[in-house]
Amino acid sequence: MTRRTRRASAALLATLLVLSALAGATGSAAAASRVTGSPDLSIIAPENRLVAGTEAAVEVFVVNSGTVTNDGPEEYEALVQTARALTIRGESNGPITVVSGEIPVGTVPEGVSGPASLRLRVAEGARPGTYELPVTFTYDYTASVYVDGETVRTTHRSRTIKRDLEVVVERRPAFAVRTVDAALAVGDSGTVAVDIENVGPVGAADATVTVTSTDPEITFGSGVASAETFVGEWEEGATERVSFRARVADDAIVRNYSVDLTVTYRDEDGQTRTSRSFVAGVRPTRGADFELADVDAAVAVGDTGTLTLELVNVGDATASATTVGVASADSEVTFGAGAPAAEAYVGAWEPGETRRVSFRARVADDALDRPYSLDVAVSFRNPGGDRKVQSLVAGLDPGAGPAFAVTVEESTLRVGGVGRVVGTVENVGEGEARDVVLRLESDDPALTPTDLDVTVGTLAPGEVAEFEYAIGLAAGTTPGTRRLPFVVEYRPPGDELRAADRTDVLAAVSTGDPAVAVEPRNATFEVDSTGRLVLAVTNTEATPQTDVTVRLVAEEPLSSEDAVAFVPRLDAGETRLVVFDLEVSGDAVPKTQVVGVDVSYEDDAGRQLSTGTQRVAVEVVEPATTFPFFPALVVVLALAGVGYWWYQRR
Repeated sequence: MTRRTRRASAALLATLLVLSALAGATGSAAAASRVTGSPDLSIIAPENRLVAGTEAAVEVFVVNSGTVTNDGPEEYEALVQTARALTIRGESNGPITVVSGEIPVGTVPEGVSGPASLRLRVAEGARPGTYELPVTFTYDYTASVYVDGETVRTTHRSRTIKRDLEVVVERRPAFAVRTVDAALAVGDSGTVAVDIENVGPVGAADATVTVTSTDPEITFGSGVASAETFVGEWEEGATERVSFRARVADDAIVRNYSVDLTVTYRDEDGQTRTSRSFVAGVRPTRGADFELADVDAAVAVGDTGTLTLELVNVGDATASATTVGVASADSEVTFGAGAPAAEAYVGAWEPGETRRVSFRARVADDALDRPYSLDVAVSFRNPGGDRKVQSLVAGLDPGAGPAFAVTVEESTLRVGGVGRVVGTVENVGEGEARDVVLRLESDDPALTPTDLDVTVGTLAPGEVAEFEYAIGLAAGTTPGTRRLPFVVEYRPPGDELRAADRTDVLAAVSTGDPAVAVEPRNATFEVDSTGRLVLAVTNTEATPQTDVTVRLVAEEPLSSEDAVAFVPRLDAGETRLVVFDLEVSGDAVPKTQVVGVDVSYEDDAGRQLSTGTQRVAVEVVEPATTFPFFPALVVVLALAGVGYWWYQRR
C-alpha cells in the first residue's frame, strides 16, 4: 500500500468514527425529555339564579382547561394538567352570604368535574342583578415530568387561586318551609301539612304545590309518589298551609324521611315558572301498638267467671275509639249469654297506659281441664284517622274448680224435737271457694231446718271446716237412719254465686220427748157441750225456752174460738198450764177424739223452732140423766101464783 493510500484510509476511518460519535450523541439526546404544564381552573353554576330572602343550594362545576408548556408523552401531559386534592371555599359578597364552608372536590383532570353544592343565602330586599362571589381553589399538581430512558422524575407543587362565581338575583317569588305537621304512623294513612312562606319580593299567581316522595315507603293519595294541591294567588310574605294525604308502608322504620316540594306559578310577566326544589322532613310515629301484659282467668270448668286482659299501649301515639274484642274458636268457652265472642269499648288510650278489660266467660261442664286459646283483637284509630286492628293471642287455663265432700260425724236428731248434726265440709277440688254456705234443701214436711244457712267461710283446695246444723223432726217421724240432702253454695274464683251438686249424707234419728211436750189435764167433754180444755206444757230440755206459742188444731165435731195460748218463758223442766175453750157439737159420737197441738218457741240460741204437731186425746161422753129441779120449781111457783090470784078474787 502506498503512503497516499494509507493516509486516505486513515482519514476515512476518522471520518466514520466522528460520524458514529455524532450519531450516538444525537440518539441519546432524542431519548431524554421534560414535560411541563399546569391546571387552569374556573367555576360555573348553570342554575345560578337566586331570589331575595331565600337560602338555596347552588350546584357548581369546576372547569379545568389545563395547559402544557412542554409537550411530551400523552400520559405525562395529562398528569401535569390534573389538579389533586382540590377544595373550594366561597366568600360572601354584598347581600349574598355563603353558608357552606370548605368543600372537597378531589381529583380534577382536564375537563368538567362536579357538581358540588354551594349553599347561599340571599338577604331580604337584595337588589336584583348579577353578583360575583370569590371562590378560593386550593390544590396540588405535578409541575414537570423529566423522562430519561427508564428514569422518570417529577416535580410537585401546591397552589391557591381565586376565581369568581357569577350568580344572578332575580325578582321572583321564592318559597321556604316553615313548619311540618305529619300525623302519620307506620302502616297507617294520615295527613302531611306543610306551612310554606313566599319569601320572595313579589307574589305568584295560579300557584300549585307539588310534593314528591324520595323514598318508596312514603306514598301519597292512592299510593303514588307525588301529589299536587292548588293554592292560587300567593302574595309576597304570605304563608300558606298545604295538606296531602299520605301513607307509610307497613314495614317502614321510624326515622326521618324527606319529601321534595316545588311551586309552579305564573310570574309578573305571565310566564309559567317552577321554583327550585325545597325539602320538608317527615317523621312518622310508631303509632299505637299493644302488648298483652297479663291474663287473669278466674273461671273453672263448669263455671262462669271473669276473664281479665291486661294490655299496654307500648307505641308512641294515642289510640282513639279503641275497642278490645275476645273470641274463642272452641265451643267449650263462651262469653256473656253464651256467645262465641265479646267486645268491650275502651276509648282513648294514651302511650304507656295500661288498661284492664274484663269479660264474663263460661267453661262448659264437660270441657277438658286444659288451656284454651283465645283471639284478642284491638281495634283503634291512629292519629291519621284510619282504623287499624291489631291481633293478639291469649291463653285461658280454667282448671277443675272447687268441689266438696260433706261428712256427718255426730247426730242428736230426735223425733218430735230439735237436734243437731255435727260434721265437716272439705274442698276436694282444685280451686279456692269463697263465702261457702251449707244449706239443707228438702221437701219432706217432717224435716224443719232451723238453720237456713250455715256459713263455712273460705276453703282453699284440701281445706276442711267444721259445721253444726240444727234440724227439727216432727212427732210421729220414724226413728233410725235418715238421709239429709245438703247443698253447698259458694263463690268460685269467677266471683259468681252458684250451687254445687246436692250431697246426701246419713244421720241417726232417735226417739224422745219433744222439746216442749203437751199433756191433757182436763180433757173430758159431753156431747153437745162447751167446756175448758186444760193442757200441761212442759220444757223437757236442759235449757230455757222462750216465746212459747201453743196453737190448738181442732176438727169436727170439735171446735174452738180461742185456739192460741202464749207462755213467755219455760225454764228447764218447768210445766205450765194453758186453757182453751172447746165446744163439742150435738151430733158428736161419744168416743176418744183427737186434737192437734202445734208448739213453736225460741231456744237459748235465739232460733225459732217448732215441735211439729202433737196429738192430744179428748174424751167425748154421753150427757148424764138427772131430775130437772129448776124447771119443776118454776112450774110449782107459777101454779101457786095462779091459785093465790083466784083466792083473792073470791
